[in-house]
This record gives sequence, C-alpha cells and structure tokens, in this order.
Amino acid sequence: MRQTSNNREGDDPMNIENRVRQLLLPVFNPPSIEDIKPEASLVNDLGAESLDFVEIIYLIEREFGVVLQPDEIMSGATSESPESMFREGKLTEVGAAVLNTQFPGHAERFAEGMTKRTMYLSITVRDLALAIEARIQRGEPRA
Repeated sequence: MRQTSNNREGDDPMNIENRVRQLLLPVFNPPSIEDIKPEASLVNDLGAESLDFVEIIYLIEREFGVVLQPDEIMSGATSESPESMFREGKLTEVGAAVLNTQFPGHAERFAEGMTKRTMYLSITVRDLALAIEARIQRGEPRA
C-alpha cells in the first residue's frame, strides 16, 4: 500500500479535489478528466453503483491515507455525533443544518427527514474532497 506523507502542502482543498477527480478516472472511464466535474453527482451524473463506492473508498484510503466508511462519507465529514445527525435512519434538523454548512453549493440540499439513500444519490466529487479534507484537518487515521 502506498504510504502518504504528512506534507500538508498536498492537502489544500483544490489539490484534494483534483486528486479525487484523477482517482475517479479508472472507475468511470470518461474520455478526459474534464468529464469528471467537481459538481457531478457520483450516482446521478457519473453512474456509480455500490461496488464503485467500495473501489472509490479503497482508492481514497490508498491515495490520502484517510479511512472513510461507506456510511460515513457525508456524516463523517462533520464532528457531530451520529445520534444528533440521524434518528431512525433519517436526517435530523440538526444534521441537515450541519451538512448544508459543511457541503455548500446547493441551497438547502439536505433536509430534515431525508434518508441516507437519498443523501448518497446527491454525493458529488466535491463532497468527497470536502470529506477527505475534513478528516485530514481533524488528524483522523492516515495510512
């Protein structure tokens, strides 16, 4: 497994986003990196399926040394407890507010009562980069 350095210079947000786009090239096989836009939804725009998420998470861990669990991609980017984010499998009011702040771009993209499945449909390339950046900034496990 590739060892990543603790060099923070490579961890700036734009660099992380571009590195994520590069990582996604072999997963989705577009003609060029320009076809993997930061605002593209992994599922709705790029066609990701469940096995693609397994591969993406593996590639992220290998490239960035950051461990992301599939069910933590969105909520793992925050410091909120899972109990305050979700109740009975649905996003709480607090969770929606936190995610709308953490993942800006679409006004009120996350709403109270939203299921995890619905959330996953909206995950973008930029969201992945932001989740990685949050993990790195909090000093969470790096390979």
